[in-house]
Parts: sequence; structure tokens; C-alpha cells
Amino acid sequence: MMANNEKNLVPMNRRTKEEQRRIASAGGRASGEARRAKKTMREYADFLLSLPVTDGRKFNKLSRLGIPLEEINNKMAVIVALVQAAQAGDVSATKELRSIIGEDNVFDNNEGVQIIDDL
Repeated sequence: MMANNEKNLVPMNRRTKEEQRRIASAGGRASGEARRAKKTMREYADFLLSLPVTDGRKFNKLSRLGIPLEEINNKMAVIVALVQAAQAGDVSATKELRSIIGEDNVFDNNEGVQIIDDL
């Protein structure tokens, strides 16, 4: 059963060329705006992650792990937190780490589970 709003929809092939062009143009503008907003958010995140760690306790913790002082920033703190969560058994942290280092598709080449019939 169709909803009332779906009855009001007009397929693109039933619209005039001018209407199709106008709708496509509006979609392109919206897509560009969304892409620019996403890029801005990524730039903000990169900036904040590159800042030095300001919390003394966190800085000392990272230093005690043997991380060189010039490498201690928020990005390193996040990675260390992910590693610690993964070590504690957090599966989503493990998956995220594997994704970051490029090992998330290790078993895509059919080297995963093998069934052995001749036992």
C-alpha cells in the first residue's frame, strides 16, 4: 500500500528537460556544499589532533611508554588509547586499529578459514 506522499512523486522521466536540469543542478550544489563541509570538519580534526597534549598526566603516561617528546600529540594519545582498548579486548578498537594500519582486509585473499575433510 502506497503512502499518500508517494502518490505525489513525479518520476524524472515524466518531467520536462528544464525541470530535470534544475533538479540536477540543485543536487549538484547541495553535494558540493556537503563535500566542502566534510573537508572543513576533516581539517579541524587534523588540526586538533596535531596539537600537543596539555594534560600533564596524559603527557607523562605517553612519555613513560617511551614515546619521543616531539611525537607526543593528541593523535598519538588517541592511537595509544585505541591500542590499550584493543589489548583489553575491545573488538571495535581492534577493528579500527587494523583499518588505520591497512590490515582490515587480511582475509580477502581466501587464506582465512579452511575446512579440512581428510582427518
